[in-house]
Amino acid sequence: MKGDTEASELALVLPGKLDTKDYPHMRSHVEYLANRGYCALSFDPPGTWESKGDISIYTVFNYHKAVNEVVEYFGNRPTFLVGHSRGGSIAMLAGIMNPYVRSFASIMSYYTFLPKVHGEYPDNTWKEKGYRLSQRDIPGQSAHKIKLYKLPYSFLEDQIMYDMGSALSVSKKPKLFMYGRKDTLVTPEVVKKGYEISLKPKQLQELDSDHDYRFNADLIQQANKYLGEFLDSI
Repeated sequence: MKGDTEASELALVLPGKLDTKDYPHMRSHVEYLANRGYCALSFDPPGTWESKGDISIYTVFNYHKAVNEVVEYFGNRPTFLVGHSRGGSIAMLAGIMNPYVRSFASIMSYYTFLPKVHGEYPDNTWKEKGYRLSQRDIPGQSAHKIKLYKLPYSFLEDQIMYDMGSALSVSKKPKLFMYGRKDTLVTPEVVKKGYEISLKPKQLQELDSDHDYRFNADLIQQANKYLGEFLDSI
């Protein structure tokens, strides 16, 4: 957490799938928003990294619930949400549903988890094994030191229930979408589709990046610049 804890507005920076609040882009966005006068913070979603709970509670439902709880904890102030990848999808979900969220931004994110758009479901190999092994690099550690998660199949079963498309089409809240020109995980086409179906006011920006822009300090600063331009316009 950075900035004035008594600031009139709150900003939450939401990590991607199994990512941590301590990755460079998360910390940079928090710092940037704090310098703009927000009480800004990021957190590890339930069941991951430094947050309590087993990986079995890491779901869209609980991540969304945690966002609402944090907003409430800080007094339901006017709130700006920004997230990368999964975090950006959660920013959309909470942004359109939580009345205290005034605007939101998603960076390289799916606007729906319906299988016809997102794919992945069903995954019989994952289902038969019961879990999928996922690994993440540890901030500040050498490349060979990694954190492993056994992500249960229930994660996928929970995910497919969430589709923000129809709500985006009627939400009057300001929305920012960013896509990575070289992104093969969440393709530019998917992000552009989410932008196209959304109701104005809305903005679309491009990063000359693959999905992991966090490894490039210049791209992180470019994303901050886009966030600032967006916030200045609303």
